[in-house]
Amino acid sequence: MNNWPTWFPKPNAWMSAILLILLVRGLAVILRIILQLGQSLTAISPKLQFLLYYGALLSPILAIAVTHHWLHVFLDRSSPSTRSPEMTSTNSIFPGLMSWWEGFYGWMAIALAFIVSGIIQIIFWPTIRFPYGTLAWWNELQDLFTTETLYRLITTAYLYQLEHIVRQHLMSVGSSTRH
Repeated sequence: MNNWPTWFPKPNAWMSAILLILLVRGLAVILRIILQLGQSLTAISPKLQFLLYYGALLSPILAIAVTHHWLHVFLDRSSPSTRSPEMTSTNSIFPGLMSWWEGFYGWMAIALAFIVSGIIQIIFWPTIRFPYGTLAWWNELQDLFTTETLYRLITTAYLYQLEHIVRQHLMSVGSSTRH
């Protein structure tokens, strides 16, 4: 596995990208339901509407962080040898620093994947369905296997590979300064 080319995403990057896309698809359905239920509350106060939308916008960070934390709790108990070097053992029920980082990074990776897939669609597709494709992706779980999802998957995998390379570089720099 060490002979894997640096520029090509490793299996962990692909797995993270697939899990993130599936998680965000599920979150999209839940957020849509919450926002529909919140419509009646927003008639009471416009400020409440802004708080609801901002909370909905930031909530995937929390959801990804909690999912990451509990996934590592499960992996630590079932197979402790798979723990990555930067992850400490998880004894708390609340997410730690690395889980919060994964929540933030995952949400930013999905946002960047949306932008990149939109640019690819605008450049290479003869007809622009971009606004419909973006909105439809959030509205329903149908059409999971589309070219837009493939673009997002590839972009997200490369972003996770970039994060892996940066982490490896920081760990090697940190270990060389200690000697």
